[in-house]
Amino acid sequence: MDQSVVNERFKTISIKEGLLPLKVTPFYHRKIKEEVAALGNHLGPLHRVSFPTQDRLLLRAPNEVKDFVDDRSNAFGRTHKTSIVRKYADRILFLTTSECFGNCQYCFRTDVLTEIGAPDKRAGRLADLHLLRDYLGDHPEVMEVILSGGDPLILPTSRLAEIIEGIRSVRSVKSIRIHTRAIVYEPKAFTAEKIDLFAKHNIRLVFHIVHPYEICGDVSEKIKKLRERKIRLYNQFPLLRNTNDHHFVLYQLLEMLDQMGVRNLSIFIPDPINFSAAFRVRLSRVWRIADRLNATSPSWINSTRFVFDSKSGKARRENYTATDDRDVATFVRDGSPILFPDFPEHLDVPGKIEFMLWKEGGHNGSN
Repeated sequence: MDQSVVNERFKTISIKEGLLPLKVTPFYHRKIKEEVAALGNHLGPLHRVSFPTQDRLLLRAPNEVKDFVDDRSNAFGRTHKTSIVRKYADRILFLTTSECFGNCQYCFRTDVLTEIGAPDKRAGRLADLHLLRDYLGDHPEVMEVILSGGDPLILPTSRLAEIIEGIRSVRSVKSIRIHTRAIVYEPKAFTAEKIDLFAKHNIRLVFHIVHPYEICGDVSEKIKKLRERKIRLYNQFPLLRNTNDHHFVLYQLLEMLDQMGVRNLSIFIPDPINFSAAFRVRLSRVWRIADRLNATSPSWINSTRFVFDSKSGKARRENYTATDDRDVATFVRDGSPILFPDFPEHLDVPGKIEFMLWKEGGHNGSN
């Protein structure tokens, strides 16, 4: 099927199903064009991140749901009930915006972002910031605020400063963390003014870099500038079939991050949400990939955790107990079971290393 036809069909489906529309920055699109030209097809990892493929449109797995993590069950607010989420005793998530520089095809927060991006919901943003400050003042056990979205870097510096300074005015808050993909979509978003703001308030930045080819000279130079200001840098990303589901792809990415002084925190197992089957990996293969990565890399690379998120919090491999004959896996966290619909084995066709690492010809480390 021609890519333009796939794109048009996706637009129709996205309107009907409430998916995020196609959106990619010119900066990132230039990399995609290079990839398509080199491969002679649209099966490369960067293209899959940003544009739909046939399997994105057509492939389905049992037990897919609209919103697996269900942030709404842990959210509160007066006028904008999904912008403040408390899932853990010591931290709060604040969704600063529904907008991103680019809309990732694998986005796990599509349902919530579609809701909070509705025109009739946007007026609640300022009210919720006031509510957040009041709540933090009443709950000194909350020591960290995570700013996410959407992408907080898309906000003007003045708005980001208002949010950060408002949170900093609450003395019990010890840490502010910002999650962003701007570093690969639009490095220029890290302006001198925003870098000054982050350095002044000791912000932790968490990137979401999913593939080594997202890191280029512009990206590494911006990371260098952030490091020069002693801003603490982290990364976390999902394990995505046909994008990075091979230990050698992960090794390359984690090694590059380590060389740049970026600490990777977690590799996420994709949520079993609607239209996610093109990216999902069966748990047993996740464990095999993790084992292979551990066997072939030093500890500063393989110390990253493989996890998935749920409305009850994150679960790790050590929480896993069993998978039943319905392909439903059980994890036990803090004494409570978390059910996770596993991806069917017959659908879990591994990504081709020659496409995922096309610059290297896909042969290095492929065994």
